[in-house]
Amino acid sequence: MGKDFDSFFKELIQERIDEMPCPPKEEVWEQIKVGLRVERKKEKHHKLIKRLKPAVAASIIIAFLTVLYAIPQTHVMAFTNKIIKNIIVMTEDTIKIYKKVDTAGKESTPDYLFGRDIDDPRIGEAQKKIHFRLKIPEYTPKGYALSNVDVLNKYEKKETVTFLYLNPNSDKKDYFEIIQRSFPNGSDVTFNIKKDENTKVENLTDNGIEYTLLSYEKNLNGVLWDNENIGYEISGNLTKDEIIKVAKSIE
Repeated sequence: MGKDFDSFFKELIQERIDEMPCPPKEEVWEQIKVGLRVERKKEKHHKLIKRLKPAVAASIIIAFLTVLYAIPQTHVMAFTNKIIKNIIVMTEDTIKIYKKVDTAGKESTPDYLFGRDIDDPRIGEAQKKIHFRLKIPEYTPKGYALSNVDVLNKYEKKETVTFLYLNPNSDKKDYFEIIQRSFPNGSDVTFNIKKDENTKVENLTDNGIEYTLLSYEKNLNGVLWDNENIGYEISGNLTKDEIIKVAKSIE
């Protein structure tokens, strides 16, 4: 009984197969060619993705900067030195300055006191404690005098020296300070500076030096610039013209 049922079932399946329409061989071949073309396209796409990986990485960086330019109330400025040296990003309440330090081949540490005549012994003592050449302003506004020299030298390749100048004849306790910082080669540095609606940022270039000028009020300004792996900053109660003059006089 079971054998007869199996035979009946096989005959029924064969009848259904015989009744199924068979497409012409031309149609079958066309479907095969379409399938082959689809597979080839997939393979080409895969190879193209592999070749484009470096370009995609570069595009991501470009897209990042493009988005920063496009976002309302966000402003970006870039200074180029070899690759991008400084990127300045400004939002509603913050100025971020990103620096990439690149000073290959600048590893020697000469005697920065040799052949120099430093009038103020405080600057001379500070120079002995650090591993880069301190620069001294040739010009200071009338009434201002050096009050204090601070040295932060816990790490040899990340040292900071601050000159504080005061105007004792002013009732407003006017001051300005000059900060000089060394950065390790290859380091990434970020400065966060508070700003308000009156803060203005300008880029100035003089004698090959690129300055970033920050203006808060008429007599409250700041300026930043770099020389190899040394960063310089001046800020305080000075007019824009005075602070630029001090910066240009630093040697």
